[in-house]
Amino acid sequence: MDSNGAPFFENQPMFVLDQQSLNIIDVNSSAIDLYGYSRDEFCAMNLRDFGEIKNRLEIVDGSSSNMGGNDTIWLQKTKDGEQLYIQLTSHVFNYNGRPAKLAVAHDVSNQIARNEEKERAYPKLTTQDLNYPMAEIRWHPDLRIKDWSRKAEELFGWSANEVIDNEQFFGEFIPDDEISVAKRKVNEAVENQKKNYTSEGKIITKTGNMIVCRWYNSLVYDNSGSLMSIRSLVTNISEHKESERLFRTLSEKSLVGVFLVQDGIFKHVNPRFADIFGYSQQEIINNFSPDDLVHPQDRALLKSNIQDRLNGNPESGEYEIKGVTSSGRIIKVSLYGSKILYQGRPAIVGTVLNITKNKEAMRKHRASVETFQDLFDSISDAIYILDRQGQFLEVNRGAEEMFNYDKDFLIGKTPEVLAAPGKVDLVETQKLTQKALEGDPQSFSWWGKRKNGEVFPQEIIMNPGSYFGKDVVITIARDISDRYQAKEELRKNEKMFRQLFQNAPIPITLMDKRQEIREVNQSFYDVFGYDTDEIRGLDIDQLIVPEGHKDEAKKISDTIFNGETVFHTGKRLTRDGDIIDVLIYGVPVVVDGKTVAIFGIYVDITDRKQAEEKIKKSLKEKEVLLAEIHHRVKNNLAVITGLLELQAYNTDSGDATDVLKASQMRVNSIALIHEKLYQNENLSEISFDNYLQQLTDVIVSSMHSAETEVSINIDADPIELTISQAIPCGLILNELITNAHKHAFDDQEQGEINIAIRNEDGTIALAVQDNGRGISEDVSLKDPASLGLKLIRTLSKQLEGESEFCRNGKGTKFNLQFEHDA
Repeated sequence: MDSNGAPFFENQPMFVLDQQSLNIIDVNSSAIDLYGYSRDEFCAMNLRDFGEIKNRLEIVDGSSSNMGGNDTIWLQKTKDGEQLYIQLTSHVFNYNGRPAKLAVAHDVSNQIARNEEKERAYPKLTTQDLNYPMAEIRWHPDLRIKDWSRKAEELFGWSANEVIDNEQFFGEFIPDDEISVAKRKVNEAVENQKKNYTSEGKIITKTGNMIVCRWYNSLVYDNSGSLMSIRSLVTNISEHKESERLFRTLSEKSLVGVFLVQDGIFKHVNPRFADIFGYSQQEIINNFSPDDLVHPQDRALLKSNIQDRLNGNPESGEYEIKGVTSSGRIIKVSLYGSKILYQGRPAIVGTVLNITKNKEAMRKHRASVETFQDLFDSISDAIYILDRQGQFLEVNRGAEEMFNYDKDFLIGKTPEVLAAPGKVDLVETQKLTQKALEGDPQSFSWWGKRKNGEVFPQEIIMNPGSYFGKDVVITIARDISDRYQAKEELRKNEKMFRQLFQNAPIPITLMDKRQEIREVNQSFYDVFGYDTDEIRGLDIDQLIVPEGHKDEAKKISDTIFNGETVFHTGKRLTRDGDIIDVLIYGVPVVVDGKTVAIFGIYVDITDRKQAEEKIKKSLKEKEVLLAEIHHRVKNNLAVITGLLELQAYNTDSGDATDVLKASQMRVNSIALIHEKLYQNENLSEISFDNYLQQLTDVIVSSMHSAETEVSINIDADPIELTISQAIPCGLILNELITNAHKHAFDDQEQGEINIAIRNEDGTIALAVQDNGRGISEDVSLKDPASLGLKLIRTLSKQLEGESEFCRNGKGTKFNLQFEHDA
């Protein structure tokens, strides 16, 4: 302060440091603003915790400086990680009865970046090892006293023998209302592995007096991070509260650039002052006058203000002028000066702040305000600002469009004008607004009413804020009609699903991802005998799956939980012990690709199973009967064949014998089909390709001739024919092969018959071709003369097929096509 007691610094970051350890004892608000830490965070730190010495040089200032100490440049970081080059100007003084350092922080980042050589011009503060007039206490981790210094005895009245390892002492030493706070601070420091923290609190002396002390605590940990001991330096600050207040008043008014002018010449400037004007300290000190750094237009103003200070004007006199840098650039600066006595003579000490960027920032701020207003109005949600009385101070265009009211109408009104009558509790709305105003953000649903009377749902978000220096509530209102409608639809769908679930005529159970029952419907109770309340939380497989089926049920559950729907027929156990047959549908409930639940659907098919067993039994009996019929038909046809053969032996007529043998062959072809059906598991169809081979073998053996050797080649697809198609096909083949044997190979030693049968997309194509002399052109299926041709024509019509004889070169070819009975 100067001789009149006026503050010396304005808004400059300042620290009070432990002289030996550089632990931070106190800071001013400018330091808090610059670094971003709170006062408590600072007081738990050492100066080296957020910075390191970057460069060091002594400033030889002699008697021309009133700073009384050394300067140091540090590379420091703010709480947000921003790097700062800081010059610390320090002064040793007596703080609360003990030596301490007052360190003033000057941001020299720009100067360091422009010229690193200037960094080396800044001197570094050196610490001094002094004994502190402070009580020293060492604690065990359990807060028992380990060491008790002589100063502690003097301050608190207890001797070391009375307190060391006394488990009860902590409760006698610390007031009851502060014990939990003290322990909590220790625990928080250990949890965060802090090495130092500072605290203040009340202490009870041996005589019963209550004093206020400041504690500087250092924590020692072992390699594993466990607390080993606590060292506390304690000072009585009860009588120094007023001096602390005065100190804070001083520190809160510090600026960045510092100067001292005497006899019209700068006797001292700090590095930041020199950096503002682009000179070195050496260039300015004892060489420059204030006029050298001020624009000619403002020199008269500067001279007048200096003279006022020297004349003892007590006004602080902060004002703005234009400065001129070494490069000729014009800057805006803010000045503050006070009269002091320097070396016994009047001088002006003051601070200077470059506000050029601030002026530019203000210009940009005005532009940003306009931009903000545009943005404010461009938001489709309704935004309005409410004052402490709940009245509209400002609304955006979104609010006008949402409610169809003009801004001029809304300003000064309350939200009541926008509320839907009968659907909004206005008293509750006022309470929520007050809570938001008090700093507690609010979010709730509301019903609004447009100017045309339309009522619609809204989502309201209220946050506290400031509007032109007034505490306000910033409210955002969003029209959620679509969301509300969707929610209503969802609610209806849920209700419909609930009714479907409960009223479904088949048992349904809902299980979670652990296969535990969450709910069952009425049908489940009707079939299995359990309701939801008595089986909720049980494993469904353990409840209704019979022994011997549990492994199978487990596999089914695993498949469903993999996201697959399962259909299964099995047996399940009712509450009464009955085992029933059920169809089981396992349906997974999949959310975001994960199975979160299962629906188990059960259909009681016990009656159907019993009916199926009866049908199977009846069908088996019919199959046995039908097989017996085929067997008897085959045997009866064999008897007929025998009779025909016997009659042929007893007939002297050659024509009659031929007729009897032809009839015998026709009966044999039919009998062979019944034999195949009897031998086949399927009593309604035969494998015609196998039948064809056996049929030709029988015909060849019966038609064997010494004059001609006939070979038959078969190329047949695997074809299943019903008896109604197999018998006509067999008879047709019998006629074709026997006729070829009889008539096609006269005067030939060898003959060949090729038989092919194909299934071409449901159409059966039969082709029989020989290499004989060829059929006469007089032979025609349209007007058949022989019994054999009549049979072929009749049987082709029976098959609903198309047949023909082809004469192409040597031999004869017969083609037959008909639709396959599937």
